[in-house]
Amino acid sequence: MTYDHQRMDRPGREKLGRVLMESGALSSDWASTFAAVDRAAFLPDLMWPYDMAARVSVTVDRREDPGAWLAAADSDVPIVTQWDDGAHPGPGPGTLSTSSSSMPSVVYALLQDLEVDDGMRVLDVGTGTGETAGALTHRLGPRNVTTIEVDESVSARARERLRRLNLDPEVIVGDGFEGHRGRAPYDRVLATVALRQLPMAWVSGRRVPAA
Repeated sequence: MTYDHQRMDRPGREKLGRVLMESGALSSDWASTFAAVDRAAFLPDLMWPYDMAARVSVTVDRREDPGAWLAAADSDVPIVTQWDDGAHPGPGPGTLSTSSSSMPSVVYALLQDLEVDDGMRVLDVGTGTGETAGALTHRLGPRNVTTIEVDESVSARARERLRRLNLDPEVIVGDGFEGHRGRAPYDRVLATVALRQLPMAWVSGRRVPAA
């Protein structure tokens, strides 16, 4: 079966956009980015959306049920895209989620809180699927976005998806807690990884606003 989500009617995605706007998660200055950067383009065939009612991850395979896959992609739920550092291939859920696609409401609330302006440089820590880096690149341009991911295979898949969409930020494999000096200083740092304390590398790599 040939399946192209970009050529399908997407009432679910249109509804998601309305819900995000009405909730305030999606601000008007990010609306064109939401329209252009499709979450579905960053998701694998086999994935595990979180059932908010049952509080469990469920298996959805695009090759077996493209309708259910698309409905999950267009829902405001987190989706696990890798278990156990890739050691668990599925089809059922694994033990530990090690890469995921955040809820769209979380993604666009974070982007809104970032308060970026044209020309700003951003370090995106935790590339994951690449969607957030893609959104930042759409807004700021490829020269102003650096995204870093510790998992080499996750990074490679994200890079491939981004290039396929003609979104080409600098994609780095490395420890995000150490930052990346290549394009420093940065005006903003966006992290979608767990933190116990703020890494000093992020502080020292920030651009200091003019007084």
